[in-house]
Amino acid sequence: MRVMMVISVLMTVRLVATAAADPAISDASGQWFCLPDNPRHPQIQIDFVEGAYRRCDQHICSIYALSPVESIGDDIRITFGDDGVLDARANGARYTETVSVGRTPIVSHGSCEFKSLDELYLEG
Repeated sequence: MRVMMVISVLMTVRLVATAAADPAISDASGQWFCLPDNPRHPQIQIDFVEGAYRRCDQHICSIYALSPVESIGDDIRITFGDDGVLDARANGARYTETVSVGRTPIVSHGSCEFKSLDELYLEG
């Protein structure tokens, strides 16, 4: 009984500590899940642990190597592939992604949600 109570308290403390943190995209310690405003544009998963930038639509996921995060004032910039760029607020609240198909730039906008490693493993 006492052991269960200690485990429960430790799990609560860990959850509170995780929730109290205000993670920024530049923490590079988890994943960002980004939904576009336009549902026809791909969803984005930025995995800082694996160094992967995933663009997924209903049929396929394209995976690109993730470049280091660049800080630009209060914003960040991530480049991926040959010519893809994601500009976002450091908290991921809003993003703009630009990719080129041939010579045509495609711009999408949306918002991201950060999942820390603790959240990812606790949910799984």
